Amino acid sequence: MSEPWIEVRDLWLERGGRPVLQGVNAALTGRAVGLVGANGAGKSTLIGALLGVLRAKSGSIRVLDLEIPGGAMHLRTRAGVMAEQAGIFPGGSGVDAVVFAGMLSGLPRRESLRRAHRALDALDMGEERYRPASGYSTGMKQRTKLAMSLVHDPEILILDEPTVGLDPIGRTQFLRLIRELRDQGRHILLSTHVLQDAETVCDEMLLIEGGVVAFSGPVRGLLGAEETLLVAVGAGLDREFAEGLALLGFGEASASGERLTFRPRPDGDLLPFWRLASERGAEVRHLSRDMPTLEDAVVAVMEGGSRGRMERGSRGR
Repeated sequence: MSEPWIEVRDLWLERGGRPVLQGVNAALTGRAVGLVGANGAGKSTLIGALLGVLRAKSGSIRVLDLEIPGGAMHLRTRAGVMAEQAGIFPGGSGVDAVVFAGMLSGLPRRESLRRAHRALDALDMGEERYRPASGYSTGMKQRTKLAMSLVHDPEILILDEPTVGLDPIGRTQFLRLIRELRDQGRHILLSTHVLQDAETVCDEMLLIEGGVVAFSGPVRGLLGAEETLLVAVGAGLDREFAEGLALLGFGEASASGERLTFRPRPDGDLLPFWRLASERGAEVRHLSRDMPTLEDAVVAVMEGGSRGRMERGSRGR
């Protein structure tokens, strides 16, 4: 098993006297980790804590081989950050912005210029890089901001809502770029409230709701949070057939027309289903697993967490 590259233990952090992160625990090993939650859930605050910009009230943070906040300055030389609210300084071209970002990371101007062009080439900026950045479309601005985070060749990319404001084509292209960067070996933390973005790029998820971890682990574990249903389509799959399945140890079943939905047996054995179909003369044309979507799974986890906190609060009162 891979070692966690982000490890957070019992992290508590307040802002303005209000608790924002409340006992966050996570050990993340994925090549690309989706930090997912609604606006105000605590995602940006957690990013600030990981970078040592925000100081936690208690708990511990380790990113790569560095303890935070002690190793924060070193970490920032190894990380590229694309912040949602950060812009491109006015009055210059795209390449000027990327060169400036490289110099801020400590590169000499000549080396920063060389790397800026390399990053912009990788992002297909073409001759647009020489135009004033103030006239860029949203997509061009996002590419420039990504190039600014890449110019010093970081090991880690922290991307905060990188597809906000992009049209569908631009969003698809941008996510493809992020996947390519992931496949080149970089660690990526993608903060987003758009589940489709996380599903496209990430192999691990950290779900935050109200400053509390609702789920942490591989995406496949999240999808497994809901029990798989089986769906059969064909003639003879009626209410009596569903009742027969219950007697054979299958879970709750419901029939509608020629569609039968049921839960598998605990042992996963489907042979009793096929025997029953043969005995009753049912014609099964199709049998498949009805897997939950990522959105379904996230909603189920979030709703479960909300109910749990409400119940604990009620008991406390």
